[in-house]
Amino acid sequence: MRKKLKWQTIGTVLGETNINEFFFSLKNYQAKKGDIVATETNVPDGNGKIISVTVWGKIMSIDCSNEWFPRQAAQELANEDIDIRDTILPTTRDELICKVSILGYTKNNEDKLQLLPLVYPVKPAASVNYPHSNDVEKLLISDLNSKHPIFIGSLLARESVEIKIDADNLVSRHVLITGMSGSGKTVMVRRIISELMQKMFPMLIYDIHGDYLGFVQKNKQMFPDNKVKLFYPNLSIKSEDKEIIYTLIEKLGKPLTEPQNDYLNSLINKVKYEESSLIKYINKLIAQSRDYIKDRNSKTKGASSGMGHIKAATMFVVNRSLGQVVKKLISMEQTNFRHRKKMANLKFEQLPDAGTEPEKIISKGQLSILYLKGYETIPASAIVSILSESLFKHRQEVEEEIPPFLTIIEEAHNFIPSRTENKDNLPSVETIRKLITEGRKFGTGLMIVSQRPARLEETIVSQCNSHISFRIKNQKDQKFVRDTSETFDAEDTKQLPALANGQGVISGQVVNFSLPVQIKFDEQLLNTDIGNENFISTVEKWDDKETVKLRKKFAKDFSSISESDQRRPH
Repeated sequence: MRKKLKWQTIGTVLGETNINEFFFSLKNYQAKKGDIVATETNVPDGNGKIISVTVWGKIMSIDCSNEWFPRQAAQELANEDIDIRDTILPTTRDELICKVSILGYTKNNEDKLQLLPLVYPVKPAASVNYPHSNDVEKLLISDLNSKHPIFIGSLLARESVEIKIDADNLVSRHVLITGMSGSGKTVMVRRIISELMQKMFPMLIYDIHGDYLGFVQKNKQMFPDNKVKLFYPNLSIKSEDKEIIYTLIEKLGKPLTEPQNDYLNSLINKVKYEESSLIKYINKLIAQSRDYIKDRNSKTKGASSGMGHIKAATMFVVNRSLGQVVKKLISMEQTNFRHRKKMANLKFEQLPDAGTEPEKIISKGQLSILYLKGYETIPASAIVSILSESLFKHRQEVEEEIPPFLTIIEEAHNFIPSRTENKDNLPSVETIRKLITEGRKFGTGLMIVSQRPARLEETIVSQCNSHISFRIKNQKDQKFVRDTSETFDAEDTKQLPALANGQGVISGQVVNFSLPVQIKFDEQLLNTDIGNENFISTVEKWDDKETVKLRKKFAKDFSSISESDQRRPH
């Protein structure tokens, strides 16, 4: 590293010091809040010698004081609207006092800047220096031993200092990215994705708004060696997933009584499970129930089916509820289809069966985007649960089938809500809890993205080893971020409401210490018109004819199940 003599001196250590912090008087305006500064002190080397070391610190606050300028005078000037220049009060005695949080020390005779905990305080009256940008960058990655750094942006207080986070720590553990809408969190996620794509790392995104579809447009020019696959959902059913049917009926249809649940269970046990769509399977349940109803209404009163003891009303209610579920699922499929049709320039594929063809979803150099727009919370949660569980099993049981991968969950509060908000008992909650506690052992990392962190399940979020937080004004959300992060302190929390777009605080295991950063904005990562709705242009392009066509097709799809929604006979 460079000699400290070449570093600019910007101030002097003041008063009493300790091993955690010190104060210094800043010359002019030669540093900013969040800047990295350095000074020297002496410590024992463990061999009976005293050595000179470099102590590193981060400026946490800057205050201005003037002991010759009484507070009462300032108040009087303000009340009388008098310019200070028209008085004899001294302004040349203004002093900038910086509070510095000590990060640790490094030995001066070593090239590697490994941070060690300070055991003796710095000396009062010692010079405070402004390290060169390349020395600060060396410090930021020193303890990470990163072979695969990811370029994120720059230190907020100093644009010349590039911030790189450790890719290995990022994908092998879990990260939480939070911030208000428009604060920059999606730009950050896109940047991380683009950096990982250059390293051919496989990823899966659950995208409910279409915020990441623009990667397809940029794929050829930015990532010629990568594949970007766009999938639309295909809710399939297997024997181990039967609980999802009960959940869907409860939330999308009509809640069932105990006798009605018993009858539904009889239907599920009777109808053979096949690897087909959920809609097809439910239609089979409806068809089977119709046969039972016919048998029940026959002269033998259900003798052939053994359902003679089941009341007709029970059968009709279950049938009607199943029919309602199918209608809503079809409606969501149609909504998703309408959104996809508006993007004729993009190629969407039906989601392959993750149980039998996981390699089509997860493979080296492939970014898979599951487009969930149009799906309500319950079915979307079921999709996320089934797919995530299946892919995790492949990594858990047969690791060679698919490589380690990162799952990105956008609008995560929809899939892992807090216990107070999880009134629907979403199936995705339990699945993600399993992934986040066991995933690291089997190479499945999670990136959780949300604009309302306080609405997330706390026990799941607490497993995230790293946090990237953008502007947050809601106090509950601020508190949640602080409480669930081991390295996020009070000063970091104070910054959150005042952060501008693209500014954030990174903390946790991807960095050595919390860092306020300015995200690098890349024009190529813009989504163009995808995912960024322009209301005026949308209205101008509105085509009523297309709406009529889709409505007719929608009605045709319903005709096959219309009989299941018949009235209860008298």
